[in-house]
Amino acid sequence: MQQGISSQYALCTKLLRSRLSRELEKRASVPSSMLPPAPALQQRISKRNLEGESVNKRAKGAREIKKEPMEYMQLCRQYLAKLDTLGWSRSYHQRLFHDDFLKACTRSFWKLEPPGQFARDHQRVLRTNSWDHIAQEILISTPRRFGKTISVSMFCAAMLLACPGVEISIYSTCKRISQKILRNVAKFVWLIADGHVSTLNFSVHRQNMEEINLQGPLGQTDIRIINSYPSKVKSIANQKSNKKSVV
Repeated sequence: MQQGISSQYALCTKLLRSRLSRELEKRASVPSSMLPPAPALQQRISKRNLEGESVNKRAKGAREIKKEPMEYMQLCRQYLAKLDTLGWSRSYHQRLFHDDFLKACTRSFWKLEPPGQFARDHQRVLRTNSWDHIAQEILISTPRRFGKTISVSMFCAAMLLACPGVEISIYSTCKRISQKILRNVAKFVWLIADGHVSTLNFSVHRQNMEEINLQGPLGQTDIRIINSYPSKVKSIANQKSNKKSVV
């Protein structure tokens, strides 16, 4: 009885081995293009890697690879912190101003991202920055000589160098103040860039008393502009009184 079982077991083993060897020989002879496709998970991983490589490719005329918006927000903070080490140490309140300014300008860092990307990243932005909401309007009221003008100039300089494709407009009470703010912005930009914007892969397109236009390092579409305008603050009653006095 035992000898019969042993012989049957040996026969089955022999048949399995021969079948396995034939399958191996058959697969070895099949071209690689005819092999079965990879599992679905492997296909998704490969597709994601290809997408990542295409994203990391430099745009036309770019001098560096584009980063994530969160990295540019952190870069803005780093530039402001650098000014603290260059003789322009910010006060406690100025740091609060800048944090609120950055919160209000958060969407600007997603300007070059695909549509809907900011909505998908919204919760991650709140968690990373320990914010409970993002307010796009900021109102600051302080006494004179509190550092508002310098705070705005410092923040605009950091934003100009950190935010891809940013456009900033500043409206001042008079022409003298608007020109002073733009001069301060240019001064802080040059301080952050260690003397010249070329050290950060920027180039100057245009600079005058009302505008600074920079070519950013992310290619031809990365144009960064800041304008400083004087505004006329006159009430209707004052205009009517002036007309009567002229008559």
